[in-house]
Amino acid sequence: MEEDLQNLPKIRTRFRGTVESISIDPNPEKARILIKDIKLLVSGRKVIYAQDFYYSFRFRKQNLKQGDPVEFDARIRPDKRGVSSEKIRLNYPTKIYKQGPDQAGLFPEVRSNI
Repeated sequence: MEEDLQNLPKIRTRFRGTVESISIDPNPEKARILIKDIKLLVSGRKVIYAQDFYYSFRFRKQNLKQGDPVEFDARIRPDKRGVSSEKIRLNYPTKIYKQGPDQAGLFPEVRSNI
């Protein structure tokens, strides 16, 4: 497992996951979103089984529901707080996009009509 951690990128990287649950609270600091099956977008390598994030304005703007696939950029850091299911966690998610037939991510698949 230690060598797997060393092979992960050290810079902000693109990830894809699935929304497992959303916990909304009147206090915005307590609102959370749980994303599972988090993988590196480029290689498809599974990085984290599940992680809890703040349900920030960027997540709210996407109108996410349970089961929605989502893409985001984040930094990989050691998990000292226990918010992740692994020894690493993802920090500062940005460029959040909901995946679906009506929405494209940051890198939409190229489709040709030829």
